[in-house]
Amino acid sequence: MPGFKKYSNDRNKKTQKYAPRPEYKKYRVRTAIKTFRDLEVYKQTTQLSSEIFQLEISAAEKNEGKLIEEAEILYNLSKNIPRLIAESYGDKFSEFDMAMKKLEKTAQLISTVISKIDFLTAAVETQKTKETLNKFLKKYQIQRVKILNLKKAWIRVFGNDRSPRRDSRVRGNDKRGAE
Repeated sequence: MPGFKKYSNDRNKKTQKYAPRPEYKKYRVRTAIKTFRDLEVYKQTTQLSSEIFQLEISAAEKNEGKLIEEAEILYNLSKNIPRLIAESYGDKFSEFDMAMKKLEKTAQLISTVISKIDFLTAAVETQKTKETLNKFLKKYQIQRVKILNLKKAWIRVFGNDRSPRRDSRVRGNDKRGAE
């Protein structure tokens, strides 16, 4: 069978080896995750949201009012990211497909935040503000990858036996069988 090692009864014979399995040590759960608050990605996106809230656009910037409005939009977008992570965590046991959609929405929202940060970086003139925005940009890019990795992990752990299609066939509700 593919993916399994063949073992021989004779110890002198060489066993057939298959390709080594990938190492996931970096992505293994290090501590028990009891609530969404234990998720590293939730903690970090919450921290980023609070840092964005503290972002200050200097009064010397051109179109100060418009830039402040853009910063407020950025803040409102960033607040929704941890909320969606928390909701998806709660939905993963009852509505797995909904949880996956919320993680996809979170990744999309992070992409929107990244584009908003890019705009603000181009619009501001002070170097200090640009450096701060670039730090946010790098951190959000990392969080987007972590969200996608979380989605893959949940699919690997919870996804195989939570398919609604499979459940309906098991219960005998498959419409194809009724014809």
